[in-house]
Amino acid sequence: MAENNYNERLFNKSSLRGKLHSARFDWMQSSIEKYYPDYNSVLELGCFDGKSINFLPHSPEYYEGWDANWEGGLDLAYESWRDIDHYKFYECETFETFKPKQESFDISLCMETLEHLPIYNYEEYIKTLAEHTAGYLFVTIPNEKKIPFVLKHLVKSTILRKQKMDQYSSAEVWNAAIGRLDKVKRINTSHKGFDYQVMIDVLSKYFKVLSVEGVPFKSIGPRLNFTIGVICESI
Repeated sequence: MAENNYNERLFNKSSLRGKLHSARFDWMQSSIEKYYPDYNSVLELGCFDGKSINFLPHSPEYYEGWDANWEGGLDLAYESWRDIDHYKFYECETFETFKPKQESFDISLCMETLEHLPIYNYEEYIKTLAEHTAGYLFVTIPNEKKIPFVLKHLVKSTILRKQKMDQYSSAEVWNAAIGRLDKVKRINTSHKGFDYQVMIDVLSKYFKVLSVEGVPFKSIGPRLNFTIGVICESI
């Protein structure tokens, strides 16, 4: 069920939506190749079914994936990678249970996950990532303001008819459209009210932020892209 629902919904490459969501992994792969191609160990927060492993430039000697198991993602991971002893998966729903088993990892990944962490303690997750990352952290987060927000909201409210799920008031739609996300009520389980710049500011407290890029259209910059790619170096 999880594979049919989540993966088909987000990563079906026959649809534009699927192509846009899949682009994050292409960005991740090329970024790792550029900044740390000789990694041996990988830590991932928000691994779902371990899909990122398929897009790594080469198979790591050790991989740890942590996830809240929404929509049964970890169940798929256990099934898909059960024959590979050096790939480990663990469930965590709170920052207290996010306890990486290995002390240090060459690189860490966090793909479309930070926007779903609880507002009151998401910084604790980032702090833990920093404590266990020796090299680089590669992050993707959504852009939920200005032109990208307007385009996504139009598609959701007309073609996909999901406006009730997002729970935006008319005033919140306007504020998100002009970039005033402090006026939009934050909802963790959706992207509502998430400000990528605020998250980048938090990342910069624990890492050196090397690059903020637009995904998938790097040439037009992050502000006009639906997804933001952030490359961080351990400090």
